[in-house]
Amino acid sequence: MAEHQPEIRSIANRTELESVYDILGDAFPVGKDFFQNRLDHDSTYDRSTTWIAKQQEAITCTIQIFPFMSRVEDAEVKVGGIGSVATVPKYRGQGHCQLMLRHLTEWMEQQEYDLSLLFAVINPFYEKAGWSTVPEILYELNVGSILNSSRNSEYAILPFESSYSEIISNIYERFNDKRTYTVIRPSTHWQDRLHWPRWNSSTCLVAVRNGVTVAYGHISETGEDGAAYLEELCYLKGEEDAAIPLLCALVEQRPDAARVLAYLPDDHVLTEGFLSWGAVKKRTTDAMWKVIRFQPLLAKLAPVFQTRLQENSEYANKPLQIGLKCASQRAYLHYIDGGIAIESDPRHGIEYLSITLTERDFVSLLIQGYDASIPEVPHSDVLRALFPKQDSVFYNIDRF
Repeated sequence: MAEHQPEIRSIANRTELESVYDILGDAFPVGKDFFQNRLDHDSTYDRSTTWIAKQQEAITCTIQIFPFMSRVEDAEVKVGGIGSVATVPKYRGQGHCQLMLRHLTEWMEQQEYDLSLLFAVINPFYEKAGWSTVPEILYELNVGSILNSSRNSEYAILPFESSYSEIISNIYERFNDKRTYTVIRPSTHWQDRLHWPRWNSSTCLVAVRNGVTVAYGHISETGEDGAAYLEELCYLKGEEDAAIPLLCALVEQRPDAARVLAYLPDDHVLTEGFLSWGAVKKRTTDAMWKVIRFQPLLAKLAPVFQTRLQENSEYANKPLQIGLKCASQRAYLHYIDGGIAIESDPRHGIEYLSITLTERDFVSLLIQGYDASIPEVPHSDVLRALFPKQDSVFYNIDRF
């Protein structure tokens, strides 16, 4: 006899949340406390973001949504991060998780999310549910190359204390102002994170010059593979020279690490440094994206597109009517006399320039921009104008 379809919903009470913690603790080697300390110390947590499947009163699987706002230059987009995915062993292979992912997609659309992001180990599993892999660049460097580099002695490198939280939050905001793909961290984030397992297992240091804190960085614990992640490192404008002594001091905190891994924006002073020290650029494939609301997302970005076109010598004074298609979703862009409108339906009598993008290509253009490594495609000149190359980054500490 066939099993009934499971009930899919968000949790109703603390008892169900405790059951979710138990399932996650059994499923992952980090244990129950890792997940409980992350959510119980998140001031923005809402029970509606913890989802379960239930069959005959038993919770069979769970998924956590980590909502966040992300930058696309000076615009803000709403992203549903997907994490803490676990199925109780006896219910695996019954399709409960796939069913929940479909329900979550519908729920995110209702809640006006623009995109969804997850970090996958088994990509084909999530591809079945509509997520697409968007490769990113990860730098890998041998520790010896860093420790042998010269350092600027102007900077005092000091251990982080909680009293630095407001200072480093200001450095983060200034360094990442209009930086695409970075997380817009609410004010509560900086106190909440002091209780999070990822923070407590990392080491944070600050750089001080003439009594002023000008940079900070932190490094993860060393993994079983002998690698430690540079979780993030930010500095004030004009204080780029703080980065190398800060990095060296962080690496010295990990004597058991053979390699350092880092996601870095192209304009970060350490990007050039890593390459000069012999770092390897790797393409990671764990970031997977889904476009939830295509036209509303583009409409949010209309001021960004308008500025980009106004500043483009080829298109500033040239009218454009573009019909954009991504997966099964469409949007219609009208750029006339320096003004822009992005609508859900075509206007009568307009002959549109038609551009079709896969979700992978669209998200890649959105967060990374069009660069020379992308093969020429139809209307590439228009795409280059709408999606110029970005100095973007998603810091490792923000992963879920």
